[in-house]
Amino acid sequence: LTLLEHPQHVVHTYAASAVERMLTVRETPTTGADGPRRFPASKLTPMLQQLLTSLFALLNRPGASQENAYVMRAIMRVTVVAGEGMAPFANVCINALNGILGRVCANPSNPTFNHFLFETVASLVRYICAATPSAVDSFEALLFPPFQQVLQLDISEFTPYVFQVLAQLLETRTGLSPAYESLFPPLLMPTMWERPGNIPPLVRLICAYMSKGKAHVLGKIESVLGVFQKLLSTRATDAHAFRLLSALWGSFDMAEIRQYLNAIFNLCLTRLQSNKKCGSSLVASLAVFVARYGAGALREQLEGVHAPFGMMMQKVWAEYAPGVTGAVPRKTVIVSSSRLLTECPELLSQPDAFIVLLQAVVAMILSDHGIAAAVSSQQTAEEAEDCPPEANDTGGGYAAAYVELSFAATGETDFYASEESRRFFSTSLQKLESAKPGTLAQLGQRLPPEKQTELQQVLQG
Repeated sequence: LTLLEHPQHVVHTYAASAVERMLTVRETPTTGADGPRRFPASKLTPMLQQLLTSLFALLNRPGASQENAYVMRAIMRVTVVAGEGMAPFANVCINALNGILGRVCANPSNPTFNHFLFETVASLVRYICAATPSAVDSFEALLFPPFQQVLQLDISEFTPYVFQVLAQLLETRTGLSPAYESLFPPLLMPTMWERPGNIPPLVRLICAYMSKGKAHVLGKIESVLGVFQKLLSTRATDAHAFRLLSALWGSFDMAEIRQYLNAIFNLCLTRLQSNKKCGSSLVASLAVFVARYGAGALREQLEGVHAPFGMMMQKVWAEYAPGVTGAVPRKTVIVSSSRLLTECPELLSQPDAFIVLLQAVVAMILSDHGIAAAVSSQQTAEEAEDCPPEANDTGGGYAAAYVELSFAATGETDFYASEESRRFFSTSLQKLESAKPGTLAQLGQRLPPEKQTELQQVLQG
């Protein structure tokens, strides 16, 4: 620790890097899981004040150390390992980080340093607000002024980070504060959505608004739908449009948005005609629609916009459902597909559509490729903590415009949290067979022999 106070830039930089690396070291695991940290929070806490004081002092030295990425990364690592133990120092740290943010706003020339600056803020929000929900108000009071400055000055390098932390803070709240209420209308301005880097975090922020303050959003619902339509119009952003739509289904009751449904569905189907690649995103969103409003509601809505239900199940849903990625979205699609198969009598009268959809669901259940790929493509929580991405990992620095903050990441809503997809599928088909004996056996005979075997494997699994 004494070397952190060394006057030579190279020496205290190496010292900061050594501290950061030591805090990532883990003991040899005894099982398949990662081993415990060699320097856990219990060992770090006694020296926390001295460590933070020394590290922040380096960033206040004139010269190169003011934007030393190794020092900022060390501060981030300390906050992560200390976790809830940072609570006594949170206000002091946030004030210090705000001062640094104000300084770099004038010339955001070091993307790696700035990325770790925002990762540090996000880690404090993540660990302290989760443990102490009452801390949200104080964090909001400290962070809103500098964040508003970033937005007012339109500092493009920082706005994606600000939107992520604002969304993270809002997701920890139980409702909207006056500050968030006043911030909402400007977020819907078209200029906010012109930069590609703003779109992913802005979508997340609008989704958080719908979850935490749907009454407030309802008053601006047409503006939100205007954003949806704008995002839907291009290949680069239509996936974000469907994410926004899923949040809409998840937040509002049918009666609250019924008047807009025909227009929304027409826009979605028109988009599918011009861009088949958005099919999986559309199916993932419609699966949320089924989860919220029921299989019959989807059938009625499709028929209402003159999209034949059977054709949609056969040519759209069954075709694009296997392409849905992510464990939670795939589960939602499987369970919603099961409901469509067993809760819509109209589908039984169209055996070709029923069989195609049945095969698609069976294939998804048997093949965990999509889920395995999603899991293997993501780091475990421990790995993400030890190795968060850097702003220049994309190869383009600020040209990439958007880098996700590891410590501001959020999970997806599981609308079928109490269900297991394979069991739900089997139980649903068994109920169908009990209600209409012989139906499943008769339809199953239309399957090729190998598909019949796969179906039996799922039902008996």
